[in-house]
Amino acid sequence: MRTLRLVAFVLAFTFGAFGQQPFLNVHQWTALRDESSGAAPYENLRYLTGLHRVPATPEFDQAAQFVLQRAREYGLADAHSEQFLIDGVKHYGLMRSYLGWTVEQARLWEIRPQHILLGDWKTDPIRLADYSHSADVEAELVDVGNGANDADYSGKDVRGKIVLADGVLARVQELAIAQHGAAGIVSDMPNQTTAWSGLDTTVIRWGHLDARQPSGFAFMVSRQTAEALRSRLRSGDSVILNVHVKATVGPGHWTVVTATIPGTDSAAGEIVYSCHLDHERPGANDNGSGCVTILESARVLARLIDSGQLPRPQRTLRFIWGPEVEGTMAFLASHPEIRQRLRANIHMDMVGGDPFKNKSVFHVTGTPWSLPSFVTDVGAIFLDAIRTAASGYAAGETAADTGIVETRAGGLGTRNELFADVAPYSSGSDHDDYDSSTIAVPSLYLRDWPDIYIHTDHDTLDQIDATKLRRVALLGAASGYVYASITAQQLPTLLPLLTAHVEARLAQVFGAAQQLVDDPQLEAGVAWYEARNLVNQTLQRETATLRSVVEFTGGPLEADSDGAKALADQAASFQRSLDARAKLRGVKGPPSAPWSSDNDAKRVPIRVGEFGPLTYQNDNVLLARLGKERYGKIKLINAEATQLLNVRDQPELYAYEIVNFVNGKRTVGEIRDAVSAEYGPLPVNLVVDYLDACAEAAVIQWK
Repeated sequence: MRTLRLVAFVLAFTFGAFGQQPFLNVHQWTALRDESSGAAPYENLRYLTGLHRVPATPEFDQAAQFVLQRAREYGLADAHSEQFLIDGVKHYGLMRSYLGWTVEQARLWEIRPQHILLGDWKTDPIRLADYSHSADVEAELVDVGNGANDADYSGKDVRGKIVLADGVLARVQELAIAQHGAAGIVSDMPNQTTAWSGLDTTVIRWGHLDARQPSGFAFMVSRQTAEALRSRLRSGDSVILNVHVKATVGPGHWTVVTATIPGTDSAAGEIVYSCHLDHERPGANDNGSGCVTILESARVLARLIDSGQLPRPQRTLRFIWGPEVEGTMAFLASHPEIRQRLRANIHMDMVGGDPFKNKSVFHVTGTPWSLPSFVTDVGAIFLDAIRTAASGYAAGETAADTGIVETRAGGLGTRNELFADVAPYSSGSDHDDYDSSTIAVPSLYLRDWPDIYIHTDHDTLDQIDATKLRRVALLGAASGYVYASITAQQLPTLLPLLTAHVEARLAQVFGAAQQLVDDPQLEAGVAWYEARNLVNQTLQRETATLRSVVEFTGGPLEADSDGAKALADQAASFQRSLDARAKLRGVKGPPSAPWSSDNDAKRVPIRVGEFGPLTYQNDNVLLARLGKERYGKIKLINAEATQLLNVRDQPELYAYEIVNFVNGKRTVGEIRDAVSAEYGPLPVNLVVDYLDACAEAAVIQWK
């Protein structure tokens, strides 16, 4: 084992120093690096930021046509667009389609006591909330505070009037318009909150109404404007607004653009690049940056492969641009033959932000524990190479090309280091579809977070770094080329390197296991069980990560045996240490599962129904099938569980993974152990209750 680790260290050092071995030779890496550009995606982004790219609208189709034109210019094969019907009823997998929206004009004026234009669709479309309906209204403005709670309307007559609210817009629509008869909404709803939220009171945030509601409109204003209006209303002013909206909500279509770089073996599968083309204007980082960067990765690969500088890979490279999540599901549902061929995904969603402007860190994001894969390690290794090169240039030690700096974009490329890390799975984009168990295509998710300008009119081209676009395009091109070309012949050098990575992660998890077994807030026997469970589940995950590269390349089943044995030996050593620490806390005998006496924990769920996760942009499968009252009683996602878990987004992650771990073999208790290792100990009754709800919704059935 010492020899194995020494080889792994040497290989890791070699790759970190030169950025190519063992995946790419020096010539291949240099060709990819030198061909990549930040200027080309930056200029493509300049065009996209001029379009208000709401899904199923004319300007989205205009953006799709631009991407299609570029794909053809770059020499991609079979470049074409497809349209998918949406009518609010039709399903794509588990996802229900939404509706289209066309706007001709929209204006908001204050006409008394002042005469002020507060919003005009023609000049600033973000000011009109998506899916606003036609209206001609002259009415008084009424402040309802948050507006998303019944109590906000107590003692207030809003019928026929316009409400000023900062609550969740669709909920305000439901209460103010549908229940209390208001004509429309003026909103300064905050969304996508970060540590910097609220500091800049001049930003206009993107708002969305529920397209399935038959009426209503909303205009978005800045916090500064909203507070000025509130102050005047409190002082007794009667503010009269005039609204004119001419818009149509109804059946339409989603447009998806796709193109390929064909591989040499049609039976070997495909590697798919994805992004989402939709967003408000300007929508530079979110997600114009992801769209133009996969375009650049495609251009680089097509040029180098067509010129013979890179051998044509075995697997086909596919590129997809469409509406976020919705386009992915529509495309995959309509092309089951392509879905079956997919082997790995590279997803880009916000990848170009200048960290000194938008405060973001670039993350190479791993797959969920339900889908262990080597794809994350490949991306992490290339990230390390690019980050090291960028640091060398920033320190004055290397040339600009070596540091992968963009010098061709008119000074718009910075000389910054690459502020980046490798992060655990995080939800919220198309990779959720690919990583879900019924699709099971492991994703390399590339993203900026946080971003202080997300979903606002300040998400402009000025916040984008052309150097970062070049670096991420290189990372995407190199990773995709490796996925497309890797073979079983490379396993003797790949597996030792990957073993070093997984051993390091296992060692890191051991520190967390030590904290668990020493946690005074947990009963000693429970703490011991949770600590051992964490190590055991991590061992399973990392062993499966090694196995994934063998299965991906079609290598011999025993190829990963040395690495698996090394991991097992390391885990056994950790477990002995945990056992010793537990005994110091007075624990006697082997630890038992906290759920061992619960008969429900021994039940086995089986996944049934269509493919896909259970939540989407505009659809929630359990809510739609069970109804609001029953859905609100699901313990995992109600307020009680949120408070118990003490993390705002954790219930969503637990829910996603609980269903992913359902395979017809694992018991509820085993699923509980898997998600508890990934996100923290979870009471088994919450897992049982959630799966019972899934069974009622015909998503799973009990074996």
